[in-house]
Amino acid sequence: MSEYQLKSELRNDYRKTSTKQLRRTGKIPAIFYFHQEEPIGLSMDLKELKAGIQAHAHIFELQINTKKQKCILKEIQRDPVTDEIIHADFMGITLKEEITVMVPLRLTGSAIGVREFGGILEQHLWELEVKCKATEIPDEITLDISHLNIGDSISVATIKMENIELLTPPNTSIASVVKATGAKAAEEEVPAEEIEEEEGEEQEKEEKE
Repeated sequence: MSEYQLKSELRNDYRKTSTKQLRRTGKIPAIFYFHQEEPIGLSMDLKELKAGIQAHAHIFELQINTKKQKCILKEIQRDPVTDEIIHADFMGITLKEEITVMVPLRLTGSAIGVREFGGILEQHLWELEVKCKATEIPDEITLDISHLNIGDSISVATIKMENIELLTPPNTSIASVVKATGAKAAEEEVPAEEIEEEEGEEQEKEEKE
C-alpha cells in the first residue's frame, strides 16, 4: 500500500477571483468529504499533488491545519484546453473499510510468440479496478505473459488474488500476441541491402532530373 503525505489549507472564499488567484500562485481548490459529514473546502499545492499522483499513491494522508486524515483521491478535474489539474476531490476513509481503487497492471516476461516467431504484443489494459481494505491495496498487479504465442490472449479472469475483489469484468482482454502484418511485416522481410539499393536509385534519379 503506497501512501503519500499532502498538506492543505482551509478555504472559505469560493469566489472566481479567489480561485484564479489560487491558481496563479501554484495552488488549486479541493474538497474533502467523509461519509455523512459536511464537505470541507481546501486549497493545496499543485506540484505536491502531482508528485503524489506520479508516485502512484493509493492512500493520501491529508493534513488539514493540525489534523491528519487518511483519504483517497476520488476525482480530479482538468482544464479542457491545457489538460492541467484544476480541482481535486478527496474522500476520507478508515483503514478497515473496503474501498474501490484503480491499481496499475504490469506485464512481465517476454512472450514466446514475440521472441521466437516475430509476433507483436498488444496491451489493451493498463490498470484494474479492485475492491479491498485500504491496508491491502497492492502497489501494482503483475502478470507473466511469457507463455503467450501468436494468436494467444490473456484476460482478467486469469488473475487470482486473495482478499481482493476484481471489479473489472473477467472477460476483459489484457494483452494478446498477433502476427505481424502489413507495413510492419514488409519492413521485417525486406533485406537492408535492398532498401539501400532502392534509396540509391531514387537519389540518382533525382540528380538526373
